Parts: sequence; C-alpha cells; structure tokens
Amino acid sequence: LEEVLTHWRMRPTLASGGRAARLELERAAKAGQPYPLVLLDANMPEMDGFTLAEEIKRRPRLARASIMMLTSGARLGDRARCLELGVSAYLTKPIKQSDLLDTIMNVLAATLGRGAPRGAAPASSGAQGARPLRVLVAEDNVVNQQVAVGLLARAGHGATVANNGREALALLENEPFDLILMDVQMPELDGLETTAAIRERERSAGGHIPIVAVTAHAMKGDAERCLAAGMDAYVPKPLQARELLAVIRDLAGARSREASGDGTLDEALLLERVGGDRQALRKLVALFLIDAPKLVARIREAIDRPDARALQAAAHTLKGAVSNFAAPAAAEAALRLQRMGEAGDIAKARSACAILESELERVRVTLSALVAKTPAPRAARGRRKAMKARPPRPLEPRRKKPRR
Repeated sequence: LEEVLTHWRMRPTLASGGRAARLELERAAKAGQPYPLVLLDANMPEMDGFTLAEEIKRRPRLARASIMMLTSGARLGDRARCLELGVSAYLTKPIKQSDLLDTIMNVLAATLGRGAPRGAAPASSGAQGARPLRVLVAEDNVVNQQVAVGLLARAGHGATVANNGREALALLENEPFDLILMDVQMPELDGLETTAAIRERERSAGGHIPIVAVTAHAMKGDAERCLAAGMDAYVPKPLQARELLAVIRDLAGARSREASGDGTLDEALLLERVGGDRQALRKLVALFLIDAPKLVARIREAIDRPDARALQAAAHTLKGAVSNFAAPAAAEAALRLQRMGEAGDIAKARSACAILESELERVRVTLSALVAKTPAPRAARGRRKAMKARPPRPLEPRRKKPRR
C-alpha cells in the first residue's frame, strides 16, 4: 500500500495497529495537520478497525477524516456496521489498484464537494497558445472523467467522454480526434484491447492517432506493457496537469512537425526534457549514438533470418530510444518496422529499414551539431588534450556476415 500510494503522489504514514494509528491521528490534529483520509484494516489485534473507526468518529478533532475499511474476510453485518459508523467505503482484499484509486478519488471528491482533487495544478504556461485539440477521454469512472475533462478544458482543449472501450471505438467511427486518453482498466473492453482494435483499423485505413495510456497501476513493467500494446505514451493516475499536458504537447508537436515535413529534431523540446542541462543532454546523446547502431544491426539480422518477432522487438526498442530525442520522423520509421513485425509481414522491411537508417543519420548529424555547442566538462577537456598525441585508430570496414 505504501508503494502504491506514494506512486500516486500521496504521502502515507504507516501505523502497525489501531492504538498507534489513533496516537498518530491525535498528534497530527494537534499540530494543525489532520489526515483527510484513513485506510483501516478491519482485522487487527488489540484494537480492530471497527473499534478504531468508532473512536475516530467520537472525537471531534478526528471526525472530519474520511475512513475506508479494508478487509480480507468479509463477515455478515460488516457493511451495515460501516454505514452505522459513517465509514465512507468498504473494500475486500485483494484490491485492484484501479479500484482502490477510483474509490479514494470518489471519497475525497465527496468530501471536497467538487470533482477535481485537492492540489490539481492549473494549466502550465507552456500550453498557452498551443493549437486546441479534440481529445477522446476513454474512462469509466465519473470522477476521473471530470478531472481529465477539467484539465483539458483549462488548457484550451475540447474533450469527448467514452465510458468504455466499445463506446470509444464507436465514437472514432463517426468523429475525428487528435488524441486519445485511454484508461487501461475499463469494463467490457479494456484499454489494451481497445488500442489493439484501433491499431488494427489503422493498418488497413492508414493514419496513426496518438494514444496516451492512463493507469492506476504502479508496479514495474506496466509502462512497458502499455507501449508494447501500441500506445504512444503513459501517464499515471491520479492525473497531474503539468505531466499530462507535457505528454500531450510532445505528441501533438510531433504530429504537426510530421505534417509540415520537418521531423528531424525539435531542439527546444529536447532541451526542455533535460531541464535545459546541456551536460545531461551530452551524456544522453553519447549513450544513444552507441546504442542505436546495435539496435539497427538487430533489425537487419531479424530481416535476414527472417524473424518477425525479433524485428518487432528491436524496432520497438529503437522507437522508444529515438522518441526521447523529439525526432518524430525517425520514430515513425521505427514504428513502421515494428508494425510489420507485429503483423508478421516483413516483405517490404528492407526498404523500410533503409528509410529508418536515413532518418537516423539525419538525427545523428543534428545531435552531433547540438552537442558541439556544449563545452565539455573540464575533466573531459583535459583528457581530450592528452589524447591529441595519440594517432587516431583507423575505422575498420564493415564485414559482411556469411549467409546461413
């Protein structure tokens, strides 16, 4: 619970039992920083959750806290007792992360008397002046819908809500959208299944609509799972204005640059991503210039074998790497190969690989020029002077691998 709540930008305090929890609640209230939310385990030794809930509601200084009861063994009459004690929610373990977050959002929204959670940031100044977008919000929770629509509206974007994946697909049949915010956990058709259906349509109809995964899941691998399913970016719940709008700005900017024919690299956006730190950018570029040729070699090998699955994996990894450098044309070239691998149809992969290599060379030249503007750290300059006396090592010609 601590790991998940911290990932959601909450600040949990742990208590090992009912008495310890009561003492902490009293201390915080006395300090003028009362807890707005208490998650209670129903089955605790010495003082169980129901007894603690009763004590909280009896004390005026603590009574304003919303209480959620978690239990691993529901008993007859527990729900009625929760209602009697004024407990806001009652959940049975094991609890899905998405269900837990939705319940917390609903409880806090009811307490605050408005849909948006406390602390929702106003739209960042970077969003001002941006082209208004038509965004499809696929989300089944009403509070989360209000939060997303409110954040988008304050940034000047229009939003249409779909309550599940099937509604989202139906809306896409009849209306044009610039971007989709896709909740991963939805009934009927979840976000991953809906994304797969959209990408399947695009294979025959053409086009590519950016999809941003929105999920409450906080564990490692969740972001990778979303990207592997064909989504373009990932933002965690609860939504934060600055983070969401930055992702939307990146994706919308990439599309507009592709439409205008200028898709090499967005220098301003790239520097913004590293906080204007050119030394950090230098390190990232160095890593990319080492790694990218290895990934291209894996792509070539996959085409030569031929191995569609290996092609999909290598192209996906390269797409993720080059996307970090705000280079949409190269990322699109890698995505094209990834889709060929996914479809198992790599007949035109060689020509697509040639386009990718051409785009990567443009990125390499641009990145090298950008890094050249940045003076190297002093220690590195000292090493460079010492190396001037050494003769340069000649480049070895690329050896052709024998055909199997």
